[in-house]
Amino acid sequence: MKKLSTYLFLILFSFQTPSWADDIRDFQIEGMTVGDSLLDYFTEDEIKNALKNQYPNSKKYTVRLFDSLPKFEVYDGVQATYKTNDKKYKIYGLEGVLWFDTTDNNIKNCYKKKDEIVKEITEFFKDELITINEDNDKHVADESGKSTYKSIDFWFNSGDKIGVLCNDWSEEMELADRLKVTIDLKEFLNWIDNEAYP
Repeated sequence: MKKLSTYLFLILFSFQTPSWADDIRDFQIEGMTVGDSLLDYFTEDEIKNALKNQYPNSKKYTVRLFDSLPKFEVYDGVQATYKTNDKKYKIYGLEGVLWFDTTDNNIKNCYKKKDEIVKEITEFFKDELITINEDNDKHVADESGKSTYKSIDFWFNSGDKIGVLCNDWSEEMELADRLKVTIDLKEFLNWIDNEAYP
């Protein structure tokens, strides 16, 4: 099965022979994709030592952030989600993050990169996508209403999803703007919608 890494969108895609993907697993972030085992890419010690997070209403899934590792070619950090008691560390959700300084010029660079990735996803998965949802709004985490986001979600016949998002944080939030690319399996998305939050 042909695999396409996100960095191909940014660097090598124009050198590929045209062909179309038929499965969300054809899309990779730093060589990884959903359904893979984290143990194929990290040692168990690296996984356990990575920054850990869990959702407030259920401990079914664990999130690990692998931040600024030398092995990453495209992203500043990668976040992976697996079932808490799974010794094989199967990936159910994957996220690549690029950080941008909070300046007008850099958020424009974020939007430009987002548009490039969106175009390539649309072309690469054109026969498998069932809906494409676009959302531009204020970020709920900023009570001042000054922080915004622009996102596009690509939904597959399988119920799986790829998302591309830019966060434009206000100066008051003291957070770096970011580009986020996510791959999520249907099972994990259903859990997020129904169990993860109180």
